[in-house]
Amino acid sequence: MKNLSKLLCFLVCLLTLPAAAQDFPSADSVLARYVDVIGGKARWAAIKTSEFHVKATVEDQPMDILVIKLGPGKYYQSLIGSGIDIKEVYNNGKAYNIINGKQEEVTDTEQLDHYELQSQILPDMSYALLNYKREMFGIDTINGVEYYVVVLTSKNGSRNINYYEKATGLLKIIDKKGRKHYMDDYKSFNGCLIPMVMIADMGEGRTMKSKVVDWLVNQKTDASVFDVKHSTNIVQ
Repeated sequence: MKNLSKLLCFLVCLLTLPAAAQDFPSADSVLARYVDVIGGKARWAAIKTSEFHVKATVEDQPMDILVIKLGPGKYYQSLIGSGIDIKEVYNNGKAYNIINGKQEEVTDTEQLDHYELQSQILPDMSYALLNYKREMFGIDTINGVEYYVVVLTSKNGSRNINYYEKATGLLKIIDKKGRKHYMDDYKSFNGCLIPMVMIADMGEGRTMKSKVVDWLVNQKTDASVFDVKHSTNIVQ
């Protein structure tokens, strides 16, 4: 009985050890593996502009999503459909939300950090560059699948909890403020893998299901989308 008690105590102590003590890979090595798995640093670094065209549904209501990145510092996203017109514009440190034509500047530093990260062609290559704190939290098992859990925190407190599938190295879940975004069906575009299907928790029991229909890279894009004076008139 005493030996059983000692064994249980040992197991409890083992499970509560920090990730480093349990000999998990470092957060940076998990990030690097992901970049390698989805095409490698050289391929992604060669992408200077990125434009995603996405079809989505929220409670069976269709939406069109457009995401444009013109390299670090320039990010644009629009969501249009079912009487909703939402645009997010980030241009070198300044951000604006435009909802049904009403414009509001974003001043929250945590949110600005989020936009700065999203403006990177591949955020997972930029956490160190943007001075994010990168921590290996350990392994979590969800529906029988093991994931490395990496916590990434910006200088102003913007936090992502990323779940990288242990077996494949692929990023499958992002937890942002308790809301999970699931990514699946990775496909290759010119040697770069991207998730084609995403399911996002919108809160209040709602989910957004989206599918990438096209990804355009290194093509000329209308830079006026980043000029807030013109963005209210942008038509997809």
